[in-house]
Amino acid sequence: MLESFLSAVSSLRAAGEPTRLRLLMLLARAELTVGELCSIVAQSQPRVSRHLKLLASAGLVDRLREQHWVYYRVPAAGSAREHVQQLLALVPSDDAVFSRDRKRLDQVIAERAQAATQQLSAEALKIAPDEVDSILLRELASEPVGALLDIGTGSGHLLELLGRSAKRAVGVDISREALRLARTNVHSAGLSHCELQQGSMYDLPFANATFDTITVDRALAKSDRPIAALTEIARSLRDEGRLVVIEDFDQLSESATVNPIAGLRAWLSKTGFECSRIQPADTSSGHLLIAFARKLAQSTAAA
Repeated sequence: MLESFLSAVSSLRAAGEPTRLRLLMLLARAELTVGELCSIVAQSQPRVSRHLKLLASAGLVDRLREQHWVYYRVPAAGSAREHVQQLLALVPSDDAVFSRDRKRLDQVIAERAQAATQQLSAEALKIAPDEVDSILLRELASEPVGALLDIGTGSGHLLELLGRSAKRAVGVDISREALRLARTNVHSAGLSHCELQQGSMYDLPFANATFDTITVDRALAKSDRPIAALTEIARSLRDEGRLVVIEDFDQLSESATVNPIAGLRAWLSKTGFECSRIQPADTSSGHLLIAFARKLAQSTAAA
């Protein structure tokens, strides 16, 4: 009880300054760099950095590094996020300063999206067709999504589709430009609990058995080490957790010496998954395969 009270007092002290409250409001809606925050609140980088340091010390914001960029955000879950939400609920929704900051935030996000789109290939901007969305929503509706990981998130489309139903949602991509676009799309959709991280599917930055559901959208056929990628995915998924793999039939045909469906099943079997079914989907963007699988418990997989 005392620890909870002291934590709340610390949060109030850290946020009890107008600029820091403005920063919290912005970071509760999106992941932003220091430069973007400076542009929105019209203050110098040293001053904004000092405020962010205080907020981070109080545990009210997280700091995420991507190569040469550092992003800040309100924690995606936990007591710190609850403290921030309680603080922001006390601010009038029609506050003039907050309203101006929100408009500028929307402009910054739009500018970021435009810049990221110009640097990305059409392939990186892939979006699962509506037919695939319908299949995924239907197939995954039988049980909670839980903690969701979207590998090769690209524009963040699957995070937008499934993130609302997830307890935690994380998108990973090797491309910094793709992540900038995903942040724009996901946070513009109001999904501030979704996290975006730079990472490789061969070396995911998560502990064992972190996720309940993992999606991989058209990444394995292009990989020179699909078995290594699936092994790493299995490590990050809990026993009996669900895996959804979306692949392009033609790309699989080019990379496999056997029938694409049989080849995909073989990859899953070799890496400790039980494939329940593979559904073909003829869409406007090509012939796709959607595989649904579960990670076998270690004792089962070893049998």
